Amino acid sequence: MKILVYGAGAIGSVFGGFLSDGGHDVTLLGRRWHMERIEEDGLFISGIWGTKIVDNLKVATDFSDVKEDFDLILVTVKSYDTEKAGQDIKKILKEDTLVMNLQNGLGNSETLLKYIPEDRLITGRVIFGVEIEPGMVEITVSADDTVLGTLGSVPGTTLMRIVDIFSRAEIPCRTANDISKYLWGKTLYNCALNPLATLLEVPYGFLAENEYTIRIMDGVIDEIYEVGGKLGVEFDPDTPEEYKRVFYSRLIPVTAEHHASMLQDIRRGKKTEIDALCGAIVRYGEELNVKTPYNSFLTDLIKAKEILAINC
Repeated sequence: MKILVYGAGAIGSVFGGFLSDGGHDVTLLGRRWHMERIEEDGLFISGIWGTKIVDNLKVATDFSDVKEDFDLILVTVKSYDTEKAGQDIKKILKEDTLVMNLQNGLGNSETLLKYIPEDRLITGRVIFGVEIEPGMVEITVSADDTVLGTLGSVPGTTLMRIVDIFSRAEIPCRTANDISKYLWGKTLYNCALNPLATLLEVPYGFLAENEYTIRIMDGVIDEIYEVGGKLGVEFDPDTPEEYKRVFYSRLIPVTAEHHASMLQDIRRGKKTEIDALCGAIVRYGEELNVKTPYNSFLTDLIKAKEILAINC
C-alpha cells in the first residue's frame, strides 16, 4: 500500500516505520527537526518491540510537498491540529482512500467526519508509549493491542484487511465493534494520570503512592464515569469503583516508570492536548449539567503551565 502518515511524531513514526519495514510505500509528514534526520540516517526504532533502522522512508515537512495518491492516510497529529488535518486530507482523497484516526482524546473523529466520508474513516485506540528524539523513537510501554473500529460505516471486511496489514507489519492489532468504549477507556486513563504527572513532573508510579494524588485521580475517574454514563458510554469495567481497583492494581504498575507525553510537550514549549482530555470532560459536563471540578482544575493548571513553558 501507499501510505501517508500525517503528523509523524512519536506514535506516527512507529506506525510508519513498521509499515515501511513490512514492505509498504510510506511517506512521513512531520516536523523538520525529525524529518531531516530520518532523511539523512533513516529512522532508528528501539524499545520493547525490538530494534531496527528503517532507511526507505519518504519524508515531507510541508503538506504542499505531498504530491502522491495514497491508499491509506494515518492521522497522528495533536488534537488541536485535527481541523487542519481534515481540510488538508480532503484535498488529496482518492475515491478509495482510507483514513485512519490514531489520535489521543475525544472528538477527533467527529471533527474528521466533516471532511472525510464516514465509510472511509477508521478510528483507532493506541495505547503504547513512545519517546522521541531527532530521527529516533523508543517504544517504552504497551498496555494492549491497537484496536480499530468505526464511528461511521466502514465495512467489517475493510477493517479486517487493515488489521491483517498491521499484524503482518508486526504491529499488534485487532478490531472492536464498539470503538467508543476503547476511546473513552484510554481517555479515562490519560485524564487520571497525564495532567498530574505533568504538573508534578513525576512518573506514573509516584501518583499511586500518596493519598493526595490518589484523591485527585479518584475524583477525575468518578466525574468521567458520570459524564460518560449520561452520554450512553458503556465503560469496562461497569463502575468507577471496579475501574479504580484495576487502575491501581494492574494499569499503573506496568507503566510505573513512564513519563507522560504531555510533560514532553511542556518541556518542548508546545501546547498540550488537555482540551481533548480533561477539557473535553468539562465541556460535556457543562452541556449535561454535570459538575466536573477535578477535571476543570487540572485543565486550568495545565493551561497555566503551558503559558509558562511557551513564554520561557
